[in-house]
Amino acid sequence: MRCTQRATATALLATLILIAGAAGPAHAQKAARKAKARPAPAGSEVVATVNGQKITRAMVVDDLLADQDARIRATEPRFADRQRPVAAAIGALVLRRLQAGGGKAVTVTRPEIVAWLFQDKPSVLLEAVQNKIREVSIAQAARAQGLKVADAEVKAKVAKAINNARQQLHLTGQSDAKVLAALGYRAEAIREAVVTNVYVEQMVQRDLTKKLGHPVGPADFLEAHHILIRPVATQTPASAGAAGQPAPAPDPQDQEKGFADARTKIDAVAEEVKTGKKTFEKAATESSDDGSKFQEGRLGVFMRGQMVPEFEKAAFALKPGEVSAPVRTQFGWHLIRVDRVGKDIPAAERESSLQNYIRGRAQALVQSLVAKADVHNTLPPPMPAAPAGMQGG
Repeated sequence: MRCTQRATATALLATLILIAGAAGPAHAQKAARKAKARPAPAGSEVVATVNGQKITRAMVVDDLLADQDARIRATEPRFADRQRPVAAAIGALVLRRLQAGGGKAVTVTRPEIVAWLFQDKPSVLLEAVQNKIREVSIAQAARAQGLKVADAEVKAKVAKAINNARQQLHLTGQSDAKVLAALGYRAEAIREAVVTNVYVEQMVQRDLTKKLGHPVGPADFLEAHHILIRPVATQTPASAGAAGQPAPAPDPQDQEKGFADARTKIDAVAEEVKTGKKTFEKAATESSDDGSKFQEGRLGVFMRGQMVPEFEKAAFALKPGEVSAPVRTQFGWHLIRVDRVGKDIPAAERESSLQNYIRGRAQALVQSLVAKADVHNTLPPPMPAAPAGMQGG
């Protein structure tokens, strides 16, 4: 999954998998029901609990093994998993036994593989357990809020993502199964990941509705350009703090002077735009202190709730083509020009903006759900990746 080609394949299905994970909560629930109906099998040991709900070894390893097999079997060589983290961990067990037996043939059973993985604790296993904890936390929160996912919605999202991959990979005429096989994905894992993601989308949208005070509609979208002049921080050498010591808090008077200077600059820019000396786009390119200057100040389509309140209030009060008076926010002074209002923005563009909003808040929402849950994990968290140049040879 770490190679460039694998990342490209994953990006093609990004609309499917917002929350990383080998499988979704539906699988966890099915496995739990099966476990109650039969004697405890190998792998039934509890590895973690979320608010008392058990996550067993088998629930984690079953998906790991199935997904690894699918990755290895990718029919498009450019998407084949060259890292093979699960297979590599199992290979370590086989190698150890071969060495111990003097090279004689060895047999490794599935229960032995499960036991070995939890003894060896490869990073891929630790990450899978963390993913499962997130998935169970999401499913529990969704049930508590009375959320449901319609099969038709899941099928539509899966079909759309697979079709996007089909077109981008030039696999026209290939069945869904063949497209997934080319990428090394299991249909069941994709579907279950979609269910998890839909739950997250529903929770983010519910929070957004509460924040706005009404369901999202066309009037909640704008397309605009802007120019930002940031206040220059004024700090004397004496106030910078001794070496190794934190700098003191900025002097309020210095801060206000910085904002006053920025206001003088934005007024001059506003005058150039008003008199036609410069177009808004040229003024943004030459004067803005925001990264959007490289797109002539273009912000694209955004929605209520994405911008700071002062900016948002001014922007949504403008008509198409209007330029605002200077607007002060925590970032500095802005000029805003509205290009299109919601009713003039195609539904597809509004939906894309909404999805960007959801993706931007999904991770924080999931982290909050896990933090609030009563989680007991018997495994250590996965180690962070080593900095570039520090990896072992």
